Amino acid sequence: MNEGFRPEDSGEGEDFSVLFEASMDRLNKPVRDTKITGTVVSIGDEWIFVDIGGKSEGNIATEELKDAEGNLTVKPGDTIECYVISSKAGETLLSVKMTAAASDDALRGACRSGIPVEGKVEAVRKGGYQVSVLGKQAFCPHSQIDLYPSGPPEQNVGKTFAFRIVEYSGGGRNIVLSRRQLLEEEQQKKVSALKERLNPGDILEGTVKNLASFGAFVDIGGVEGLIPMSELAWHRVKEPSEIVKTGETVTVKVLDIDWEKKRISLSLKQLGEDPWKSIHTRYAENQVLPGKVTRLTPFGAFVELEPGIEGLVHISHMSAGKRIAHPKDVLSEGEEISVRILALDSQAKRISLEIYHPASEGQSEPKAEFKEGDVVKGTVESIKKYGIFLSLPGNRSGLLHLSEMASDHAGDLRRKFPPGSSVEVEIVGIDNETGKIALSTKSMSEGTQGGSYREYVKQQNNSNSLGTLADLLKKMNQ
Repeated sequence: MNEGFRPEDSGEGEDFSVLFEASMDRLNKPVRDTKITGTVVSIGDEWIFVDIGGKSEGNIATEELKDAEGNLTVKPGDTIECYVISSKAGETLLSVKMTAAASDDALRGACRSGIPVEGKVEAVRKGGYQVSVLGKQAFCPHSQIDLYPSGPPEQNVGKTFAFRIVEYSGGGRNIVLSRRQLLEEEQQKKVSALKERLNPGDILEGTVKNLASFGAFVDIGGVEGLIPMSELAWHRVKEPSEIVKTGETVTVKVLDIDWEKKRISLSLKQLGEDPWKSIHTRYAENQVLPGKVTRLTPFGAFVELEPGIEGLVHISHMSAGKRIAHPKDVLSEGEEISVRILALDSQAKRISLEIYHPASEGQSEPKAEFKEGDVVKGTVESIKKYGIFLSLPGNRSGLLHLSEMASDHAGDLRRKFPPGSSVEVEIVGIDNETGKIALSTKSMSEGTQGGSYREYVKQQNNSNSLGTLADLLKKMNQ
């Protein structure tokens, strides 16, 4: 055995180097249907040349790397991911998505490797879409056309998308596609990029993608975040569509990020000033002002003084000197009323209110005693669908039912009887058990009918039929 033997000593060194290099070339040769990473070397009118690490460069159709407006999306030196379509005679054909630049027989390979293919949605079919892919008819289920349902299926007809072939059988007669898989992969890349730069407190632009009963979903660069209902505006919002619309561009603030649960919480209202911060510059205790009833609860009514500012009228502050069972007995949602501020706490964001009764302003009157037939002046307290409640002298309250209004009072009650206005009425019924008072303006202008009505009420009272009178007043309140 010769120590220190070297191949070149026997004249075989050159052959060994050639064989070794040829072996490495075979190992580095691009394999069809595989995904590789390359660097853009140069860009031509028809082809883009990409360095893929071998002795020869790969070629990719220039059209594949243009956006919808026809602008190139890459430049020399950029790194791109692509698929090997074929590799013959030292020429490697690449593609980021299989288009007409690739051969028809590559469809089967695209199914094996996951290479995206370009397809045009031609029609809506039962359960999905009919899609044309390189001259062949394919099917894409509804659930695989997008990440989330968005609008009617017909809106996608005529559009061209990149798809992944998830099933290829019957010699190409049965081709099933998925666009969603590609979108999910792209979204994951964007999530990874956002993880590096997105933080709570960031302010950025997004596009409203979808509206739900609990808020609005906003695309913030390929990833969707949620604006909860409570973060759409400082005031109470019933439907997201009151504030934003699908497709609208909005500026939002990032509140919280949970990458594990894939949740990003956003806010629209945080970009505006909290109206409670300057509340003392606009409101003060004992101030009387108009408001709108937004909600009724067993313990009181919430009244909006301005967008984002609500106060509470406790049930005990709803009627001067009269006990009520539920706020709905004197108020209704959407009703406009006059209120007085009892207490204001800007830190706790609470305002305590009471219904303002002009008749009781200045001094406390003793409880008045009325009898049927008395004509008095009352002040409009609140307006209902069935009539209006009036504040009467002596801290009393009565109902002027629709059926007891003079003909010239018909029409829009809010216009005819604005809160705080004065109305002359006749007392036509008193329920001594409940204290309810029935009022009329019709009986004052229609003497005969009014007299008949009063006579009827009088007969009922003389017969001690309080239940009948109560029924009559109850009917007037319906």
